[in-house]
Amino acid sequence: MKKLLLPVFILFVNLLFSQEMIRITGKIADSATGQPLPFAQISLEHTGTGTSSNEEGVFQLNISQIFADDTLKIYYLGYEPQRIPVKKGIQGEILIFMKPGMLQLKEVEIVGFTPQEVIRMAVARIPRNYGKDSLILTAFIRSQKSVNNKLAEYTEAIIEDLKTGYFLYKPGEFAKKHERSNIPFLLKGRVTSDTNLLNALGDAGRNAGCLSCNFINDLVEFYHKSILDEALFRYYDLKMEEMTGASGGKIYHIWYSQKNDAKEKLWKGELFIEGSSFAVIKIMQKPSMNAYAAYEKTKFNRVFTILGKPGWIQEMPFIQQTIAYSRKDTTWYLSSIRTENWLTFTYPLTGQKVKFNYKNDVVITDVTRDRGKIKNFKGDKITGTSRRWDQIVGPPDNAFWTRFNFLPIEKTLGNAVEKIGK
Repeated sequence: MKKLLLPVFILFVNLLFSQEMIRITGKIADSATGQPLPFAQISLEHTGTGTSSNEEGVFQLNISQIFADDTLKIYYLGYEPQRIPVKKGIQGEILIFMKPGMLQLKEVEIVGFTPQEVIRMAVARIPRNYGKDSLILTAFIRSQKSVNNKLAEYTEAIIEDLKTGYFLYKPGEFAKKHERSNIPFLLKGRVTSDTNLLNALGDAGRNAGCLSCNFINDLVEFYHKSILDEALFRYYDLKMEEMTGASGGKIYHIWYSQKNDAKEKLWKGELFIEGSSFAVIKIMQKPSMNAYAAYEKTKFNRVFTILGKPGWIQEMPFIQQTIAYSRKDTTWYLSSIRTENWLTFTYPLTGQKVKFNYKNDVVITDVTRDRGKIKNFKGDKITGTSRRWDQIVGPPDNAFWTRFNFLPIEKTLGNAVEKIGK
C-alpha cells in the first residue's frame, strides 16, 4: 500500500508546487537617457505568456512556479531585445536598460520601394501574416475618464474577444466586418467612479464604455479608411526610410501626413513595417490639423446635453493612438492598443467650457485559435455598453486581480484613484 501511495503523494505535491505563483516586477528604461520605456513587451520565451510595461516603464508578471527555469524576453521597437532568466527576477525587482538597436542605413543606399508599394504589399500579406481563421484574444483593458484634469472614473476589465480573422475585404464589406468581428465576453471588471459628477455631465459623462470598441483601432484588421487603405493614398504625403532592426533585418519606417489641399478629415503619424514579411509592427497616429476646417463646418450638427443644459458643442478632438503587433513563432498578433482622447465641450451662449480626457490601454495577454473554444464562445456586442463593468460580473475578486498579469498602477495614478469622489 505504501508503495502504491508514494507515487500518488509525489504527484500531489508536484501538482501543488506547480500552482504556486512567482511575481516578477521590474522597470525598463533607455540605457543612454535613463528615461522609462512605456508599453515595452515582456513575455516568457517558451510559452508566450506576457504583459507590457506601464507609462513609467514598470511591469509586473505573475507566472507559475513551473516556469522558474524559463527566460524573459523584453522587446521594444527601436531597441535591442533582451533576455533575462526568470530566476533573476525572483531575487527582487529588476532594472532593465535597453540599448538602441535600430540604425539608419547609409545615405547612399537606394530605397528599393516607394512607401505606397510597401503599404500595398503589407495589406496583401495580412492574411498570411496574421491568419484568416477566427481567434480569441484575452485582453486586459484599463480605462480612465477625467473631467477638467481630475480623474472621475477608473475602470479595469479582463475580457475575451472573438475576432473573425484577418482577411482582405471589399470597401463595401467594411460595416459587415465591424458587425461580425470583436465580440467581447467580460470575465472580470472593477470600477471606481464619481457617479454623481459623471451623471451631472450628461451625454459626455454617462457612457459606460464599449468593450468591443477598444478593438476598432486594430487597423490591420480594419485597414479600410486608414493609412493602409490604397484609396486614400492620394490625400497623403508619404516619406520613408529603410532601417536595420536589432536582428539585422530591414524595417520600413514611413511618415504620413494629410496634404494641405485635401478636404478630408484624416490623420498624420508613423508606420513601421517589417522588411522580410511585410508585417505591420506599429502604427502611431493623431488627427491632422489640416482637417480642422472640415471639422469646423460640421461641429454644430452635433449637440450635447451637459450639466442639464442642451446645446453644448464639441470642439475638434485631439487623439493619439499607438497600435502594436508582435510575432509568436511564424504568426503576427495584436499586442497592445493605447488611445487617448482630449475633448473640449463649449456652451455657445456663455462660452463655458468643460474638458474631458479619455484614456484606454489594451494589453493582449493570450491568443488561441482553438476551434472548440471558438465554437462554444458566448460573447455579446452590447456587453458593457450601458452598465458598469462591475455590475455585470458582480463584486471585484481581489484574489483574481492579484494573480492576473496587468499593468501596474504607478504612484501618481494610485493617488488619483484614491481621490475619486472626494
